Amino acid sequence: MADKSIFKQEKMKLFQFEATANAGLKENQTALAYRDLNANYFKMEKEELKGDKLSNWEKAHAERKKSIEKAWHDNTGNEVKELAKRGATKNNKKAEYYASFSLKDLEVFIKNSDRGGNSDEYNNVATDLELYNRIKEKGNPLEAYSLLLKLKKSAEIYVQERKSPNTSKGKIRKAIISQILTKTTELIESQKIEYLQKADKLFGETLEDEVADEKVNEAFRAHYDLIYHVLNGNIELGTEELEKLDCNTEALLKKVVKAKVDENQGNNISTKFFNALGWSANAPRLVENRDLNENGSEMKKSPLKKKMFHAMNPLEGMEDATSFGRQLAGTSKDKGRLFYGLGRFGKGVYTSAGKGEGEQNDRDAEANSWGYGDRMGAVMLVMTLNENARMLPYNEMIEKARLINRKFRRVNRMLEQERSSKAGYMDYLTMQAALFGYNTLIDKHPGIENVDYYVTSDRKALSISKEMRIRTDLNNFDNWDFKQL
Repeated sequence: MADKSIFKQEKMKLFQFEATANAGLKENQTALAYRDLNANYFKMEKEELKGDKLSNWEKAHAERKKSIEKAWHDNTGNEVKELAKRGATKNNKKAEYYASFSLKDLEVFIKNSDRGGNSDEYNNVATDLELYNRIKEKGNPLEAYSLLLKLKKSAEIYVQERKSPNTSKGKIRKAIISQILTKTTELIESQKIEYLQKADKLFGETLEDEVADEKVNEAFRAHYDLIYHVLNGNIELGTEELEKLDCNTEALLKKVVKAKVDENQGNNISTKFFNALGWSANAPRLVENRDLNENGSEMKKSPLKKKMFHAMNPLEGMEDATSFGRQLAGTSKDKGRLFYGLGRFGKGVYTSAGKGEGEQNDRDAEANSWGYGDRMGAVMLVMTLNENARMLPYNEMIEKARLINRKFRRVNRMLEQERSSKAGYMDYLTMQAALFGYNTLIDKHPGIENVDYYVTSDRKALSISKEMRIRTDLNNFDNWDFKQL
């Protein structure tokens, strides 16, 4: 029996991967098939279903499997003919034949092979390979490394279980996957060495008497990459290596917190952390209002598929808060870095979204957000999360943070020095989340009626409407003017 919490996390992670992988599909590309064809995933999903739901699901799954495998074969026919001209040898039943092909090329070969239905083990390799290639192309290279490890494991299982295939197609399939195994093994080892060597080299360069902030930031990012992989179980380090990484990252963070922030940023550890990491400089995606409607282009590819609302009050003496809106959207004259707002579970951009679906839920979230913009001239931005979002409920993040303290005690102590904005607030939590790769935390507090709260630390995860709302009536939040961002 699969752990329900593990499936819940895998389901959320896949939903976000799908948003990234399916963005901008080419004409002959199928949508990501992992949900339907990866046995490791659908076995967990199957355990969640009972009775008629399970029976109907199994029938639908069998139909989707057949349809996807046929589409794979049909869509790759021309490509595989062209690739076949470049084989390293004449014998396509040997792994050496595929040595000159990239993992992207090998995806074409593996999808084109047709035996009238693929085994679970074969489709595990195919779907892991497809997901890796798309995230490598469109997503985060750190995530791609994680997926490379999963691909290697699936390829190992297939090769071990198909020791002596009898048929010609069976031999071709084993040859393709054997080459995938060889390439993933080499890539994993070379990339691990690169991560370690880069961190050591850049740290050494920060030991000079006069070190530019950008050099410190570059070294910090290299150490962040290693910590990310250790925390996510992708790279194992010995006790001495972990201690060294912890000590060196602490030394870099001590330099990071001495750096100056922008004039329109808060002078705090979170701001300096995200400035050094580079997330604060990332711009959001500005979109048309219609793109955020139920069938709008951004809403279709959003992993959240809900409108989110963020309101800001003007300061005393200001006519309105439009300058704050443009600063958040990255459209101010100085194109400044993000201001990290205060909140209960970390610093970042706080937004409200409806708990359920539909227009009334949007209305509830909008009304809730205007509660934080309750002065004349307050500004509201409407947005959603896009394919770059990596979400996690904040209570699950609190559990994960314990691993940071076990593995990287010094680093965690530095982050938790962030001064809390109010009693009980965890202003450091978005920094801890970032170490695992999450840029958005969710508060699904049962005591908050109709509305969930989100905090985002990287604007790249946000798609924001170009129309900025300006409050003109304190008694009716439907009365507002607007300006273009």
